[in-house]
Amino acid sequence: MSILIYVNGKKEEYPEGTKVMELLKEKKVRPEVLTVEVNDEIVKREKYDTLTLKDDDRVEIIFFMGGGKK
Repeated sequence: MSILIYVNGKKEEYPEGTKVMELLKEKKVRPEVLTVEVNDEIVKREKYDTLTLKDDDRVEIIFFMGGGKK
Protein backbone atom coordinates (compact mmCIF):
# COMPACT_ATOMS: atom_id res chain seq x y z
CA MET A 1 0.00 0.00 0.00
CA SER A 2 1.19 3.54 -0.60
CA ILE A 3 0.57 7.08 0.57
CA LEU A 4 0.50 10.39 -1.28
CA ILE A 5 2.35 13.27 0.36
CA TYR A 6 3.32 16.75 -0.78
CA VAL A 7 7.08 17.37 -0.82
CA ASN A 8 7.91 21.04 -1.32
CA GLY A 9 4.50 21.44 -2.94
CA LYS A 10 4.79 18.47 -5.32
CA LYS A 11 2.54 15.42 -4.85
CA GLU A 12 4.61 12.23 -4.54
CA GLU A 13 3.88 8.58 -3.77
CA TYR A 14 5.75 6.61 -1.08
CA PRO A 15 5.24 3.27 0.64
CA GLU A 16 3.01 3.30 3.70
CA GLY A 17 5.16 3.54 6.84
CA THR A 18 7.81 5.79 5.26
CA LYS A 19 9.81 7.70 7.87
CA VAL A 20 11.24 11.20 7.39
CA MET A 21 14.81 9.81 7.22
CA GLU A 22 13.80 7.33 4.51
CA LEU A 23 12.34 10.21 2.49
CA LEU A 24 15.61 12.15 2.82
CA LYS A 25 17.64 9.10 1.74
CA GLU A 26 15.36 8.64 -1.27
CA LYS A 27 15.94 12.31 -2.16
CA LYS A 28 19.71 11.81 -1.65
CA VAL A 29 20.04 14.77 0.72
CA ARG A 30 22.15 15.03 3.87
CA PRO A 31 20.01 15.70 6.96
CA GLU A 32 22.71 17.84 8.60
CA VAL A 33 22.36 20.59 5.95
CA LEU A 34 18.60 21.06 6.12
CA THR A 35 15.49 21.45 8.23
CA VAL A 36 12.30 19.46 7.71
CA GLU A 37 8.78 20.68 8.38
CA VAL A 38 5.79 18.36 8.39
CA ASN A 39 2.41 20.08 8.28
CA ASP A 40 4.00 23.44 9.21
CA GLU A 41 5.79 22.02 12.28
CA ILE A 42 9.60 21.80 12.42
CA VAL A 43 10.71 18.22 13.04
CA LYS A 44 13.62 17.76 15.45
CA ARG A 45 16.52 15.96 13.77
CA GLU A 46 16.48 13.17 16.38
CA LYS A 47 12.91 12.29 15.28
CA TYR A 48 13.74 11.80 11.57
CA ASP A 49 14.18 8.04 12.14
CA THR A 50 10.89 7.61 14.03
CA LEU A 51 8.37 10.05 12.54
CA THR A 52 6.13 8.15 10.12
CA LEU A 53 4.61 10.15 7.28
CA LYS A 54 0.88 9.83 6.62
CA ASP A 55 -1.32 10.27 3.58
CA ASP A 56 -1.70 13.95 2.59
CA ASP A 57 1.14 15.15 4.86
CA ARG A 58 2.83 18.33 3.66
CA VAL A 59 6.62 18.07 3.90
CA GLU A 60 8.93 21.02 3.34
CA ILE A 61 12.67 20.37 3.00
CA ILE A 62 14.49 23.61 3.71
CA PHE A 63 18.18 23.82 2.82
CA PHE A 64 20.64 26.09 4.64
CA MET A 65 22.33 28.65 2.43
CA GLY A 66 25.70 30.28 3.12
CA GLY A 67 27.01 33.59 1.93
CA GLY A 68 26.25 37.22 2.44
CA LYS A 69 28.22 40.42 2.85
CA LYS A 70 31.84 40.44 3.94
